[in-house]
Amino acid sequence: MARRKKAIVGLTTELAAQLRLAKDPNILVFTPLGGLGPIDIVTLNMTTGEYNAYDVKAKNYRKVDSYTAPDGYKRNLKGSFISRGATKEQKKLKVKIIYE
Repeated sequence: MARRKKAIVGLTTELAAQLRLAKDPNILVFTPLGGLGPIDIVTLNMTTGEYNAYDVKAKNYRKVDSYTAPDGYKRNLKGSFISRGATKEQKKLKVKIIYE
């Protein structure tokens, strides 16, 4: 079940990134056919002719214990951001990372 949840989060973050990039009328957004590989999204800027490659990552935070305030209200705190870097292949292809 946990794998399916991660896959759903990955798909929704990719779709959110595609929607955000597609809001610019000068940019065409392309996705890979099989969904595999080092690149999730390729964009073409129609005015400049510039191509950009993106890999989309879901924002994740380390787990932190909750905090109980003096008034008794229990607050959940965000931990530090987990940064996932680019692979060697992505660095070679100059892929940009998008955190959604």
